[in-house]
Amino acid sequence: MTRMHRLSGLLTTLLLVGALLSACGSDDDPTATVAQQTPESSGASLTEVVVGYVPVLIYAPVILAKEKGYFEAQGLDVTLEPLAGGSDMVVLTANGDYNIGIGGTGPAYFNAAQRGIDLKIIGPLHFEREPQATPLMVSKARYDTGELTSVSDLAGRKVSVNARGATEYWLDTALRTEGLTIEDVDLQTLGFADVPAALESGALDAAMLGEPLATQAERNGIAVRLDTDFPANFQPTFIWVNPDFARDHPDLTTGFMAGMMLGCRDLWSDDWDSDENLAILNQYTNVPADLIREAARTYCEPNGDVSLDDLATLQQFFADRGLLEYDALLDVETLVDRMFADRARDEVGSFEFD
Repeated sequence: MTRMHRLSGLLTTLLLVGALLSACGSDDDPTATVAQQTPESSGASLTEVVVGYVPVLIYAPVILAKEKGYFEAQGLDVTLEPLAGGSDMVVLTANGDYNIGIGGTGPAYFNAAQRGIDLKIIGPLHFEREPQATPLMVSKARYDTGELTSVSDLAGRKVSVNARGATEYWLDTALRTEGLTIEDVDLQTLGFADVPAALESGALDAAMLGEPLATQAERNGIAVRLDTDFPANFQPTFIWVNPDFARDHPDLTTGFMAGMMLGCRDLWSDDWDSDENLAILNQYTNVPADLIREAARTYCEPNGDVSLDDLATLQQFFADRGLLEYDALLDVETLVDRMFADRARDEVGSFEFD
């Protein structure tokens, strides 16, 4: 289906849903969501929503929510469109190719916000903790020879991130543990899927590599993780929404956040690595289920709370590197719209940590 046909179909379906909700009196309740008029109860068609993502484990909440019917229960037919990296996510979401984008928040996002593109962050995706879901890796052969065994060995070497953005901050924090910064390496950009072959061939000296591909590269004898002390519980990835879509369809945006919360909560449960969940994640990552179980577990914020401190840290990092098009830093509070997460949490309830 072409993008024009898809958007035409989206408009038609939105009009139908709007008419049905109006007939049910939903205009009287500004907090009404699609979940209150599910397809089963109202007979309405599902509304197609196009979401950009990257097929690695940190995206597990949106993958599980789609495949386990959490979005469908909200009246959403979510189409996940993969990117090799997150660098184009801002542009594609801002111009409407994606209704919702999910990815690391980097210079492209902050510069767009400063230029007046109202691409609001509506929730977080994941946070990093030990063991890391995005470790720094080198070739096992070169590690075994003693050539590359520590972070300090990477000075002047070719080191990749999957996209220019939040992963750069993550790399910089790793390099600083042994006195280097991101300015001390030859920074490259390469999609996660291509990293193992590049490490094996010597085209790269080191790389940030997302799970489960990191564990797969280890198991295949291609790469090893360098021992680094990353900051705990840092939130580098977020969910943002196309401004026109958010304005015109707040109910659908709320429904998406409700589905995301449920997908995230499945990852907090004791059976997060159930056969059902692993089979779904295998479908999207093409990594065997037993290897996904072995990989570093994905953590996400189950109540949709955005860390403003982490967002401010990212902005300052890119400002210090001269990658922002402005001098006076933005108030990160103005970049976040909590309404959709708050309404979704009212619907699905708050998650209580043990």
